[in-house]
Amino acid sequence: MAFCKNCGQQMNDDAVFCANCGTPVEGAAQQQAPQQQAPQQQAPQQQVPVNPQVMGPEADVQQNRGIAWLSYVGLLFLIPLFVRKASAYCQYHVKQGATLFACDVAYFIAKSIILAIIDAIIPGERYFGFVFHSGVYNVFNVIFNLGAIFFVVLMIIGIVNAASGKMKELPLIGKIPFIANLMDKIYAALNK
Repeated sequence: MAFCKNCGQQMNDDAVFCANCGTPVEGAAQQQAPQQQAPQQQAPQQQVPVNPQVMGPEADVQQNRGIAWLSYVGLLFLIPLFVRKASAYCQYHVKQGATLFACDVAYFIAKSIILAIIDAIIPGERYFGFVFHSGVYNVFNVIFNLGAIFFVVLMIIGIVNAASGKMKELPLIGKIPFIANLMDKIYAALNK
C-alpha cells in the first residue's frame, strides 16, 4: 500500500491521484502523462462526406427530400439532377419530373399546332387592330386550357410525394419508359 505524500491518506498501489486531496502520485503521474498527451497530439478526425449510395434508403430520403421536390417544377429538375446525382431518391423523382415536363411540353406543342390549324381553316375577325378568333377556336382553346390543369395537378402530387419522402409514380404518365430510360443514360454518364 502507498500513502499520499501530501495528506498521508492510504491509497491503492494502482492509484493515479489521491482520493482524499487529489494530489497526483509521483510514479503514476509520470507514467500517465505521456498516455494522456498522446490522444491530444493525434490529428483531429475529419468528417467523411456521406455517400448516398452507401447510406441506407431512409437516410437518403431524409437528406434529399428537401431538394427532390424541385424535380416537378419545370426545368428545375436539372438542379437535383446535377446537385444530388448520386442519390437514388433524387434520381427517382428527377425521372418522374422529367417525364412530367416532357409530357407538358408535348401537350403545349400539340395544342399550338391544332389551334393554328383551326385558326387557318376558320379565320377570326380583325377590329381596330385586335384579332377576335372564331367560336370554334375559342371552344378548343378552353378545352385545351382545362386539360393543362391536369399537368398542374400532377405537379402538385409530385411535389407533395417528394417533400413527404414517398416514392410514388405519377398517375397516367409515371410509367412512360422513354424519359426514364433517357435519364438512366444521363445518370450513367454523370456518375462516371
